[in-house]
Amino acid sequence: MKLMTMRASHHYDIHGIIRIRSTHRLPELAFFKTEEPLEKVDIEVRTVGNPAAHKRDDSISYQELFGNFGFSIVINRDPEKSEIFASPLIGLSPHVLYTNVVEPLLRWTLVRKGFALMHGACITFEGQAIFITARTDTGKTTTILQTMRNNVESCQFLSDDMTIFSRDGLARSYPKPLTISQHTLQAVGAAPLTFGENLFLQLQSRLHSRGGRRAGMWLSDSGFPAATLNAIVQFVIPPPKFMVDRLIPGAHYAEVAELNHIVLIERGPDFEAPLEAGDMVGLLLENADDAYGFPPYPVLADELSSWEGASLHEAERDIVTEAIEGKPGLHLSSSNYSWYKRFPQLVEEPEYWPGSVSTP
Repeated sequence: MKLMTMRASHHYDIHGIIRIRSTHRLPELAFFKTEEPLEKVDIEVRTVGNPAAHKRDDSISYQELFGNFGFSIVINRDPEKSEIFASPLIGLSPHVLYTNVVEPLLRWTLVRKGFALMHGACITFEGQAIFITARTDTGKTTTILQTMRNNVESCQFLSDDMTIFSRDGLARSYPKPLTISQHTLQAVGAAPLTFGENLFLQLQSRLHSRGGRRAGMWLSDSGFPAATLNAIVQFVIPPPKFMVDRLIPGAHYAEVAELNHIVLIERGPDFEAPLEAGDMVGLLLENADDAYGFPPYPVLADELSSWEGASLHEAERDIVTEAIEGKPGLHLSSSNYSWYKRFPQLVEEPEYWPGSVSTP
């Protein structure tokens, strides 16, 4: 393990809103990778032997039991550029580097620029974007793959996990690789993987399952160095992630679309009902926070979500409120995971939507 700074060689341009330069690849941002070096960036990510050496009085920092040999980060934020200094172990696990370090900072950097990173999938039919949100482990990934497979010619993919909202009601794509399981592949009938990928997937599925996440949270609550253990585990056995067009051949991507429908999916008795106008903003923000429960975010949440002494939560709420103003919402519950069958119909039956959000 080299205890030295590596030369930055990975560049990502997220819709021209945020530019990132990193010493290590960030596979979740592969869609936004640019081969042209970016001279001016908003976020600089580096792995260094001693992150604490870059600490300032106003730094955001987190370090676990093993110090520089474990999970250790320092984040310095300035108006022009934020810098992340991460220990070498984190650099060995690029999924952890992105998910647990970069994305939380990215969320609040987007808010400062007038955008909101919402936890949910987004697809389009006839240019109309349907945003689908749900609690973790509800079956959102399976639902999106089923929708894409059954409507491969008419449906376009923006995202499975995160979507960028703007005040003008547009949804921008954020197509990270989808985390799948053996069960997901069987349920959707997606394109077969190679023999080796299928074999490895059985182990990956067990380790990165709902049970594996619960075990990680238990370790964290019990005072164990959960972030360090998570980085080691994901270095040895990375999560099973594939882009949507690898799983659904012929799948089409969209980069931006008019946000027209908000859908909350839930497992339970079959029913559908309009989402109350006053509840939609709170629901979206609550689910956004639900995406960041693993260390170190809970410890750093207050620092990351503040800027120049003020909380960014209200700014994020304002962006989301304006983005979904007048957009109808639907609460869709299914006992047999058949939410995907309703999405094309919703576009064809706009008169169904009785609810809307109004700006207070």
